[in-house]
Amino acid sequence: MIHLTGRITQEPNDFVNTYILEPHFNYEVENLMNYYIKMELVMNREYERLGLINTEERTKIDQALTTLDSSIIKANPLENMSDISFAIEKYVEKILGDELPVKWHSDRSRNDIQSCAQIMLLRDQLLNLESQVSELIKSLIDKSCDSVNMPIPGRTHFQPAQIITPAFYFLSIVEELTHIRNLLSNSYDYINQCPLGSGAMAGLEYEWDRKWIANELGFIKPKNTALSSIASKQGHLEIAAIQANLGVLISRFATDLIDWLINSYIDLPDELSGISSAMPQKKNYPILERIRGQNSHMISFYNGLTLSQKNTPFTNLIETSKEGSKYILELFKTTNVNLSLLKIVIENIDFNEDKMLEDCSNEFFGGFTLANYLSKECGIPNRKAQSIVGEVIRTAIENHLTPMNLNSKIIREVSDKHGFSVYIEDHLIQNLFSTKQNLNKQTLGSTSPCSVKSMLRDYKIINEEFDEVWGSRNN
Repeated sequence: MIHLTGRITQEPNDFVNTYILEPHFNYEVENLMNYYIKMELVMNREYERLGLINTEERTKIDQALTTLDSSIIKANPLENMSDISFAIEKYVEKILGDELPVKWHSDRSRNDIQSCAQIMLLRDQLLNLESQVSELIKSLIDKSCDSVNMPIPGRTHFQPAQIITPAFYFLSIVEELTHIRNLLSNSYDYINQCPLGSGAMAGLEYEWDRKWIANELGFIKPKNTALSSIASKQGHLEIAAIQANLGVLISRFATDLIDWLINSYIDLPDELSGISSAMPQKKNYPILERIRGQNSHMISFYNGLTLSQKNTPFTNLIETSKEGSKYILELFKTTNVNLSLLKIVIENIDFNEDKMLEDCSNEFFGGFTLANYLSKECGIPNRKAQSIVGEVIRTAIENHLTPMNLNSKIIREVSDKHGFSVYIEDHLIQNLFSTKQNLNKQTLGSTSPCSVKSMLRDYKIINEEFDEVWGSRNN
C-alpha cells in the first residue's frame, strides 16, 4: 500500500471497497470530476499567487490535470484508497515525478472540496430543473389561451360543484408553479455560495483569497462560515423538498386530468394512449398513471435525504452525507421526466367542447346563484334560501327536469312551504342557471373570462421576468 497517511497502515477492506468506496468513486468520476478539476486549476493559481509554486510549475500541474478523464482515473484501494481526491493527486504525482512541487496540496482538505463539488453539481441540476418548470408553465399558458371561454364542470368531493374553464384551472396550476420557480430562485441564491477554502471545518492557514476563488468558480460569494461550508445540507434538503412538494402538485393535477378523461371532457392521441389485452373496447391512458406513480419516488428520495441527516452532528459525518445524497441525481432525473411527460400531455390535449357544455347545462350549477338571488332580491335569510334551493333542485330531479326546464311554479310552491312568497319569471330562472351567468363571477381571481385573460397576461409577464433572471444565471 502507498501510504497516504501514517495513521492507517492497511488498504480498505475488500467488501467495503467493492460495495461502498468503489461505487462512490465511480459516481464521482462520472458526475463530479469536472468540478474537481476546475477547483484544482483555480487553487493552483492561488498557490502561485501565494508564492508556493511558480508559473512554470503551475503550468505543468495544470497540463497534467487537463489530461485526466474517466478512462484514466480508477479506484485502487492500494494506490488511492478508492478516493477521487487522492486519485487525482497520485495521477499528477505520477506525471510530474520529481518535478512536483513539495508545497502543492499543502494546507488543503478533502472536506471543502467534496462539499464544493456537490454544490456545483446541485447548482447545474437546479438550472436544468428550473428550465423544465418554465417550459411547462409556457405550455399551460398557451393551452389556457385556447380554452378561456370553454365551460367545464368543476368538482369538489368528486361531485359537480361549479362551472369553471380549463383556462381557469390551468391558471391555478400556473400560479403554483410560479411559486415553485420563486422557491427555486431563492434556493439557487442560497446554494450559490462557495465552500472552497474552508478546509476540514475551521478554515485554512494560508491567506487564500476566498472571494476571488468564489468568483472564478461562478459563485456570488464565499459561504460565510467554514463549518457551515462543509457541514450544511440545507441546500440539498430545500431543493429536494421543493421537488417532493412539486410531485404532490403534479399528482393532484394528473388526478384531475384523469377525471376529465373518464368524463370524456378531453382526449389524448393514440400515441399517448394504451389498450387492454382483454377488453378491446377500452382506451387507457398509462402516461398519466406513470406520472402519478413517479411522484412517489420524488417524495421518497426527499425522505431518504432527510432521514440520513436527522440526528447526525452538525460537526459532521461526511460519509453519512454521501449516503444521504447518493440518489440526488435520480431525484432530479425523475422530476425532469415527470415534468416532460406532463408537458407532452398538456400540449396534446384535445377538448370535447360539446360534452363539456352538455354536462354544464344538465347539472344544477346555478343553485348557488339562485340562493344568492333569493337572499339579495327577495329578502330571504341566506341559510333559509339555501334550504329552499336545495328542495327546489331535489324536486326538479324527481320530476326529471333539467335546469333549463325549471319553472317559477316549483320555486313558488317550495318557497310557500318555507313561509315565503316568491315569484321569479321563467326567463330569469333560466338566466340564473345559464352557463354564461355561472362563469361570470365578479371577484378578482374568479372564473370570469376577462379576469382569467388578465391574470394570464400577468403571469406571462412574471414568468418572462423569471426567464431573464435565470438566463443571467446560465451565463
